[in-house]
Amino acid sequence: MKKYSIILILFVLFLLLAVAIFTLVIPENSDVIKVGYLPTDHSAALLVAKHNKLYEKNGLNVQTVQISAGSNIVDAVASGDLDIGYVGITPTMQGISKGVPIKVVGAVNLEGSGIVVQPNSTITSPADLIGKNIASPGVSSIQQVLLQYELEKYNITLKDVNIISMNVFNIPSSLAARKVDAYISYEPFVSMAPYQNIGEVLIYSEDIIKDHPCCVIITREEYIENHPEKLDKFLEIHDNTTKYVNNHPNETANILNQELTTNLDVEHLSLQHIIFVSRIDKSFQDKVLELVKIENQMGYLNKSLTSDDIFNTEFLG
Repeated sequence: MKKYSIILILFVLFLLLAVAIFTLVIPENSDVIKVGYLPTDHSAALLVAKHNKLYEKNGLNVQTVQISAGSNIVDAVASGDLDIGYVGITPTMQGISKGVPIKVVGAVNLEGSGIVVQPNSTITSPADLIGKNIASPGVSSIQQVLLQYELEKYNITLKDVNIISMNVFNIPSSLAARKVDAYISYEPFVSMAPYQNIGEVLIYSEDIIKDHPCCVIITREEYIENHPEKLDKFLEIHDNTTKYVNNHPNETANILNQELTTNLDVEHLSLQHIIFVSRIDKSFQDKVLELVKIENQMGYLNKSLTSDDIFNTEFLG
């Protein structure tokens, strides 16, 4: 019996030693930065940095996750399933207004969306959308805010149209199948329609609200506090890559074509309707605060927000 007790003790000690060695050799993968993004050309800076391995070259271990709805990215960042999100400003502000502990730490783009109708449609103006079925990426998206804002110019309310929330990948095919009369989406799903001859662009978002803010970079307040150096390096890469995107449209189009599996001609057309930015300077903040007023009037936000509520400017301010 004594012999078996000694063997058992030695076995337990061996297991403890093995666990200790395993922990030292294969540490917990806490250095990974998990980044969520939408399948859009708006995320060009992220996709270019990923494609060109700029994160690895700068000592960062970045894992990107494509997600089709902005509200899901906000929820995932808030819960800790993601560390950083490239996401629309509208779901971001909706989350902040509900007390979600996130901040905008970088800008991504202005404009870059549009309303598309069927080829040779009788819809020749937004005024003609009354009574029509219109697809959108979701009720919390900046695209739906833009749509409602444009409709209100013609005294059309949401009761006068049928807006259908839809996965963005299914939106162009729903128009091609005539399941909807029109849709609003972000690039490249806007430029995709005329290229594939399944739709015509009725109006671009720059003609709805010129220079409107669209996508931003968000993270948890806790992540800012605990990982400022990592975040600073990540945002520096974003800032530099945004400059690259603006100065190298042909290379950027080629990378987006590969990363999103679209079409090179579509990407060239799409990039013409997006303004890429990175800094959350006063100009960008003012544009966001104007959007806050609009969304408050429409009922998308349950309270007014200030710059301090929305932004952390210590990195790209």
